[in-house]
Amino acid sequence: MSIRSVFAPLTRRTRWRGIQGICYNEKGISAVEFALIAPLMVLIYFGCIELSLLMRVDRRVTTTASSLGDLTARLVTVSDADMNELFDAAAVTMQPYSVLNASIRITSVVDNGDGQTRVSWSDGYQMSAYAEDAVITVPEGLVTSPGSVIIAEVEFEYESPVGFVLDTSRTLTDTFYLRPRRVTQIGRVHD
Repeated sequence: MSIRSVFAPLTRRTRWRGIQGICYNEKGISAVEFALIAPLMVLIYFGCIELSLLMRVDRRVTTTASSLGDLTARLVTVSDADMNELFDAAAVTMQPYSVLNASIRITSVVDNGDGQTRVSWSDGYQMSAYAEDAVITVPEGLVTSPGSVIIAEVEFEYESPVGFVLDTSRTLTDTFYLRPRRVTQIGRVHD
């Protein structure tokens, strides 16, 4: 038996057939397809996880802003104790996320009939309050003349716990405007 006869079947099966040989060879094609698609699928999977976490935090920021505005709009006057309770309520509403990453501001804006919206009072938690009597812009037609509106603003610094797709921090913000429910203008009392 010669060496040529031993390797003849092997060389016939693996013989180079040019471009046609590549087109007809289907061995391992599934592995190649998987190797090409798997990284993209993993990226999409982690992207969906991070996007859902981001949307969950954004929903929490929106809920906190609307709750703060609603609770403030129900009051007749706001004392320092009331303001502390409102910020404590924000901490509970933000759970399971830390309120330490949030900045909150509650402001009463008044139009005295002159067409300008001015700050009546403003308080902030890790956010600077507006100066009293400062002119600020609100959406057109929101404040009746004369009238007032409560503005609740929440900013949250979101840091992705996964960090695979969204590797930078994002600032999520929301602002709610609510008219006082029981009085025309909510007063601010300092204890």
